[in-house]
Amino acid sequence: MRVGLVGFSGSGKSTTFQLLTGVTPDAGKVHSGQVGVATLTDSRLDFLAKMHNPKKVTPATVEFLDTPGLVPGTHGDNPQRLALIREGQALLVVLNGFSGDDPATELDHFREELLFADLSVLTNRAERLEAGSKKPRPDREAQLQELEIVKRCQEALEDGKTVADLGLSEEQKKPMRSFGLLTDKPQVVLLNGPQGQEVSEKLKALAPDCMAIDAKLELELSQLDADERAVFMEEMGITELARERIIRRAYDAVGIITFFTAGEPEVRGWNLERGGSAVDAAGKIHTDLARGFIRAEVTAFEDLHRLGSVREVKAHNLQRLEGKDYVVKDGDVVYFRSSV
Repeated sequence: MRVGLVGFSGSGKSTTFQLLTGVTPDAGKVHSGQVGVATLTDSRLDFLAKMHNPKKVTPATVEFLDTPGLVPGTHGDNPQRLALIREGQALLVVLNGFSGDDPATELDHFREELLFADLSVLTNRAERLEAGSKKPRPDREAQLQELEIVKRCQEALEDGKTVADLGLSEEQKKPMRSFGLLTDKPQVVLLNGPQGQEVSEKLKALAPDCMAIDAKLELELSQLDADERAVFMEEMGITELARERIIRRAYDAVGIITFFTAGEPEVRGWNLERGGSAVDAAGKIHTDLARGFIRAEVTAFEDLHRLGSVREVKAHNLQRLEGKDYVVKDGDVVYFRSSV
């Protein structure tokens, strides 16, 4: 799972990147983007680790890509800067709450940049499809169908709507998947401003779940030892740091759940798209597990936590054998049986 940190220059993207990943921004990577990995703190993983005392504990992770800041006031090379995140699953949009300008207007302008960048990609594709469909070729019918969808998307963007607004099915989106359309990606919006700044009603109307933080202050607090941090947080009236909430918001936006594998060698959290099957989950671990899938032994974490041991779960007949079509739930503890 990869999330792109995006926004205009000076918004505080790189500070947010360091807060989330612990990676110091590298000025030499400003134009190519810099990747950092953030681990998700999960009390369920801690519980499983205490139960199994494994040699290794591996939390679920998310990659964040710090992208070059966009240049306000002109499209310029903004489409090229945005192209770095086309393969990502979501956008974390950072707004500048220190400048004194209206963050809602800034978000509007940023989303216009997304529209412009996608429109450029779709216009080029439509021209190629129109030229290709005039020639007799085996895939002409498929090209015409794709052209119809591309033109629908073009028209929506020209009207100021997003590709997501069209409600296209996964099958309809399939030919355009390689484009990584930015206006089809979920967004998490973060207002980076002075401590205590509130999200305006105007900004809430554009981004109802917008979070407000002071990224620099949070970064400085995160670098203190626990006791010193607690003192400063109490003095400032800060009840919790925002890092975990931001990461979880990204998970929710993409539609990712966490399932677990647990044993003496390793306790590990795994990312899986919501709605994924037991075979999909097995494939996250190893393709051979998916290829030779027989059954999945599934225990709901809530049952394990309530009863305290695998033995008690089995005694209450709460460990289930599920087939390949079973839809994995968030928190499931799974052991896979495979013929490979």
